[in-house]
Amino acid sequence: MIEPDELPPPTPAVAAVLKANERFYQAIETADLDLMRDVWVPPEVGDAAAHCVHPGQAAVHGVGKILRSWALVLSRMSYLQFFLTDVRVVLIESVAVVTCVENILSNLPGDEAGQAGFAGSHYEAVNVYRREADDSWRLLAHSSAPVFPSSAESADTE
Repeated sequence: MIEPDELPPPTPAVAAVLKANERFYQAIETADLDLMRDVWVPPEVGDAAAHCVHPGQAAVHGVGKILRSWALVLSRMSYLQFFLTDVRVVLIESVAVVTCVENILSNLPGDEAGQAGFAGSHYEAVNVYRREADDSWRLLAHSSAPVFPSSAESADTE
């Protein structure tokens, strides 16, 4: 039996997908719209096929609309940090599906005394990447949904 710390290193293709996934979250954390544009598939591919589901929102279709939606999301944030766990990659020819838990640390608005705080939240995410002709991996679809504790988990923490 292989222990978790003895897992073999990822294949070069999986490592490249993981790097593409890191770039996506880096674009969000740094509010870098140029990097966000570079992460997604080119418009000639993505205007017909790309889609994005922000938590609690309807799906956005097409790269242009997706980038505008990210511009709005990024303009509203002042601090957001991701700690990804349970990252899994499945390769199917020129498509990669990455699933992960987004553990997010974000700022809270200040109270009457001007004190700001931080909040944590958890989301399940699915990111679908497409291998381009130059062997780069570009995002084709992103979906993220909040995870709420079940009643059994809530009882365990009380």
